[in-house]
Amino acid sequence: MSCKLYTLEEMIKYARTNSPYYQKLYQGIPEDATLEQLPLIEQSDFWNHCDKHGGTVATFQQTDGQVFKSGGTTGEPKYSLYSAEEWQVMCECSGAVLAKGGLRNGDKIANLFYAGGMYASFLYTYSMLYFAPAKTIMYHISGNGSIQEMTETILDHQINCIAGLPSIINQIMAYINEHKLTGFAVDTIYFAGETLYPDQREKICKTFGRDIDFRSVFYASNDGGPIGYFTKDCGYNEHRTLTDLTLIELIDPDTGEVITEMNRPGEIYVTSLFKRLIPLIRYPAGDMGEYTEPEGVPDRKFRLLGRAQTAAKAGYVSVSPQDVADVLNTASVEYDAYQIIVTHDMKDKFIFKIAVSDVDAVDKEKFTETLYQCRPLLKEAVDAEDVMAPEVIWCKMSELEYNSRTGKLKTIIDKRG
Repeated sequence: MSCKLYTLEEMIKYARTNSPYYQKLYQGIPEDATLEQLPLIEQSDFWNHCDKHGGTVATFQQTDGQVFKSGGTTGEPKYSLYSAEEWQVMCECSGAVLAKGGLRNGDKIANLFYAGGMYASFLYTYSMLYFAPAKTIMYHISGNGSIQEMTETILDHQINCIAGLPSIINQIMAYINEHKLTGFAVDTIYFAGETLYPDQREKICKTFGRDIDFRSVFYASNDGGPIGYFTKDCGYNEHRTLTDLTLIELIDPDTGEVITEMNRPGEIYVTSLFKRLIPLIRYPAGDMGEYTEPEGVPDRKFRLLGRAQTAAKAGYVSVSPQDVADVLNTASVEYDAYQIIVTHDMKDKFIFKIAVSDVDAVDKEKFTETLYQCRPLLKEAVDAEDVMAPEVIWCKMSELEYNSRTGKLKTIIDKRG
């Protein structure tokens, strides 16, 4: 089938005619209103009206297709509904652009995304590859098994492409290094769901003893579907807008202004041109981004800048994941991954849990000293007894906390209840 898409005007008219939620949201707004004149979706309000059957957001009763569930890392799990037509359109259109990222005929690809549990990434990756113009050999391993089994399969079958969450990929690297395994044919890493940081990429290249080609599978979400795709000219965290399938807007979080210029950060909002069962019009993707090409360029490139409003906060002190990475790199700590935990016992407290290959080789005092140098406000808050002194826990990758459903590393954990 060909990708069945709709114009923006058709989507807006359909949503306000058939969805009680959008009817109420657009009450008093002219029929000919432009996209910028429509209200931004407030995510919690949206999901208060969209239950496992679609609630008042749905435009019709689902009779075919797919139902997926989010990992529920920021609250109650959300259910994403796709009609059979929507799912096929999404996978066909996504697969059509995969070759632009370098996918080759004959690539042997290990699909290490999580399968089952109503999670979408394994099926989406399989379906994209199925519809891609380049014909590949797929190994349906999934991220549900043991790291040992995954690693042995990749080695035994001389698989050259690994596709999975960075947290799974990094665990495989730790296993390979720990057991001093060699002889791998891996030359390409496809990742999604999390950022694969530059220092992690360097470690992967070192592990395999060669330059590795790093590619985003896709920038997509359970609820929003495909948002951006990767091409060979994309830099770190860059994607191209998939304008036939999903429109994106960058919105200034302080002024609400639509951003059109380059290199100005904003919150990413999406409008789907194929999802009619559960319409998404000016829906927050939950990420920050900035354009890296001038306005008017087809499928204009943008760079992801991390999650919107994602920093751990103890008292009045905020520490972002990037802050921790900067501290570790400044302190010359070779690490596999880390997470920030916030607890409270009379006062707030940061716990930095850092996975390294050799705990005994770490200069533990240097990390804390560098942390205070990079985040002097934290030192001031500790000295003023406004927050407790931070605790640092050095451990292995297996001792970090992961989402039990999705397998994603929990970068920030708030245990204050």
